Amino acid sequence: MLKNYARIAFRNLLQHKFYTGINILGLSVGVTCFLMIFIYVQHELSYDNFHEGVENIYRFDFDGFLNGDDFIIAVSSAPAKDALVADFPEVLEGIRFLQRGSNLVKRKGGTETIKEENNVYVDANFFEFFDFELLKGSEKTVLSAPNTLALSESAAIKYFGNEDPIGKVLTFDNDTDFEVTGVYKDFPSNSHFRYDVLLSMEGLDEAKSPVWLSFNFNTYFKLLPGTNPKDLEAKFPLLIEKYIGPEVERFLGKSMDEFEDSGNSAAFFLFPMKDIHLFSDKLGELGPNSDIKYIYIFSIVAIFILLIACINFMNLSTARSANRAKEVGLRKVMGAYRVQLISQFLTEALILTLISFVIAFVFAGLLLSNFNDLAAKNLQLTDIMNPSFIGLLLIMMIIVGVTAGSYPAFFLSGFRPVEVLKGKLNLGMKSGGLRSILVVFQFWLSIIMIVGTAVVFDQLEYIQSKKLGFDKDHIIMLQDPWVMGDQLESFKVEALRNPRILNGTITGFLPVGISNSSSAFFPGSNPSESNTYIMNKW
Repeated sequence: MLKNYARIAFRNLLQHKFYTGINILGLSVGVTCFLMIFIYVQHELSYDNFHEGVENIYRFDFDGFLNGDDFIIAVSSAPAKDALVADFPEVLEGIRFLQRGSNLVKRKGGTETIKEENNVYVDANFFEFFDFELLKGSEKTVLSAPNTLALSESAAIKYFGNEDPIGKVLTFDNDTDFEVTGVYKDFPSNSHFRYDVLLSMEGLDEAKSPVWLSFNFNTYFKLLPGTNPKDLEAKFPLLIEKYIGPEVERFLGKSMDEFEDSGNSAAFFLFPMKDIHLFSDKLGELGPNSDIKYIYIFSIVAIFILLIACINFMNLSTARSANRAKEVGLRKVMGAYRVQLISQFLTEALILTLISFVIAFVFAGLLLSNFNDLAAKNLQLTDIMNPSFIGLLLIMMIIVGVTAGSYPAFFLSGFRPVEVLKGKLNLGMKSGGLRSILVVFQFWLSIIMIVGTAVVFDQLEYIQSKKLGFDKDHIIMLQDPWVMGDQLESFKVEALRNPRILNGTITGFLPVGISNSSSAFFPGSNPSESNTYIMNKW
């Protein structure tokens, strides 16, 4: 029976090539948009999930309130790592990251200098803590010695070409030499770590600081499986009392109780590593993250597009009702049951859907590179080609086929044969009210998406044309002028002699950049609760 349905379905589709082409094209475009958005959403939701036991890895964050200012930060102090491992048996191990900005790097004795921005200091247990693949070197010793580093595959090629980089030396800022002791596979695109150079933190004086009120390190902890993070957080006031309290008293001259009674606060929290990319937007992040709101928005848009495509499919099918009316009438006269007619029309819908999905995959493959440029991603169709996705895709195809074909199937199979064969098509059909509702709903969805697109466009236009207080089109920036050392001021004086240069200034950072720090400041020489302020500085 199924074979007969399929044969008749293909015959009907081939007999009406123009209609079939329009229906397949419309559904293919909708499914293509849905697939591309689905790939993006799936990639965003997969961040950091490739680490074994990621559900037990947490970042150690600090939230505080001082003199009317909130400071919610993704960094903690240098001694926090060892303190938590020693004080709480639920904490198995920890690791720290320290960002110090970009460096000018060249091979030892070489002349070509490269600006390296994707570098960070890490503890020696990095490759034991996380599941990144180390291609050359030992996980236990690769970063165990001072002035050593590990390079990503891409960075190794960038600095050394096809040479073996192990044992070779890179010079940072014409000042410090680092020996290459390891090469690791490039971090996956769904990792919130984005570094090409990992520098050993061993021997770094800042990493040995005992001060708890200096927040410079992104610290991660691995908890004992089964540990409830909220139960562990409930013990963190002991850390405040034991480590923060004495320093507050030493710097501000108040006990911790007095400090909190005056409206101030200090607290540590655990933030799940798997949630960082979509849910964390704090000062001191290792890099810019996304937002779960975008996932909701894109998911809704994908569903809307698919709904519009399905409704379009239904309307096109029912629009051909006059051409199928006599067929339905004759089949019923010959003894066909309505369930058989419904099965016939659903088979046609499923075949159309299958063809549309295949074409949509081809379209998605062809357009994905352009989509990657737009979304600043490196998505691949192969990233989602796994058994679970194939199963999900088949289920989705059946749902789309049944959804798109159900109304036409029930609509066409409901014709009354006597009236249809007499040529009274209107009497042979049921009410077209549902079709009108579908058309209105389709236009409603389209209007919502058009209005949303217009609003986003206006916002982007506003951002690009907003007056910032300076003429950005006539300001140029010289990258890394600090390498001139004592000659920097002389360079500025010489440059200002050029009549085409109206003015100039020297700064360590741009106020529009992301490189800054949050520090406590107080006027005079004696800090107190009332004259201490948290400020961002560049």
